Amino acid sequence: MTPRQEGFTLVEVLVAMTLLAVSLLGLAMLFPIELRLGTSSQVAGETLRVAQKELDQIRTHAFEPSGSFTDVDGNTVDVSCSGSPGTSCGNPLTTSGDIDFSQAPAVGFSVQLTDPAGGVYSARWNITVTASEGKKILMAAKPMNPVGGISRVIQLQTLVAQ
Repeated sequence: MTPRQEGFTLVEVLVAMTLLAVSLLGLAMLFPIELRLGTSSQVAGETLRVAQKELDQIRTHAFEPSGSFTDVDGNTVDVSCSGSPGTSCGNPLTTSGDIDFSQAPAVGFSVQLTDPAGGVYSARWNITVTASEGKKILMAAKPMNPVGGISRVIQLQTLVAQ
């Protein structure tokens, strides 16, 4: 009768090390994904901030008698849109009702904005006359040269009354 040997066999150690290596490799692959998602979130947040800032100015001046105004960045912004309810002015919309970035930007209804970090964004809007003589403003913004190639369109909508 041989005495019982304590410890692990070489095969058991190799299997355990292989499982550990595979699981650590899987975890290591998550870091680039997390970095990309974090960057995407940061770009989307800054795009939203830029779009909201421009939309706030347009909403304030939506019924400007001259039909345009100069925003805080020095851009001439067109807000002229009159006619019967349903009349739409500005950038073309897709069939789903979103600003169509595949079309050229409408003159006066689009600007390029820069954030404090130097990021450049294309902001475009469309104004539709509503039945109550108000206006529906659709604002969309998209980064021009996004970090990591991530370019998500952020779209906002508001109603204003005279």
